[in-house]
Amino acid sequence: IALRKSLDDEGVVGSTSNILNFIERKVEEAAREVGVGSSQEKRRLQFILGTEAGMVTSIVRSVQDILDSSACQNVEAEIIFPVSSEAVMGVEEGEVGVNNNSTLEVVPGVAGGEGCSTAGGCATCPFMKMNDLDAVHDIVDMISESSANNELQLLKHLPPNRLQGQTINGKNAIELGIEPIVYMREFMREKKLSDELVERVESMAA
Repeated sequence: IALRKSLDDEGVVGSTSNILNFIERKVEEAAREVGVGSSQEKRRLQFILGTEAGMVTSIVRSVQDILDSSACQNVEAEIIFPVSSEAVMGVEEGEVGVNNNSTLEVVPGVAGGEGCSTAGGCATCPFMKMNDLDAVHDIVDMISESSANNELQLLKHLPPNRLQGQTINGKNAIELGIEPIVYMREFMREKKLSDELVERVESMAA
């Protein structure tokens, strides 16, 4: 859907930076078109995001800065983050620890067993499970108390080196693995595909 909308400049597909730039540009255009003051009809922009909700703070701050700097009171930006029903849980009346006077019927988070809980989602990633305060303290202690045994233990925390010295079609496997992110960063910086990437794609299609 977003790809189809992007053809008419009504959407965008890309990184979080591309999404933020798109929203900023649309808000700036609306602020210029509507003008300043409060005498004109208000205009509401709606953005439906298919990305993580963690970027909501940067979006809100950016939109507020644009509207404040232009002294525009006639433009509103509504940011919609669709979420799965499993990403929230209901609040029952009389539940312990819940303000019974609150009109909030759902709260972020799951009851347990699925989604972003200890039984599912990122919490099941073995690497995320390593990232606790006890593990950090253990690493600091091993570094400060240098010994042959500690050095051996620290070696286990280094990134895997199974690709070291390996090649794919004659090219270093590690360098090959970082090519996509390098090309993406260049695209974000230059606002166009790199000449090298274009030549590679054209040569493969020839």
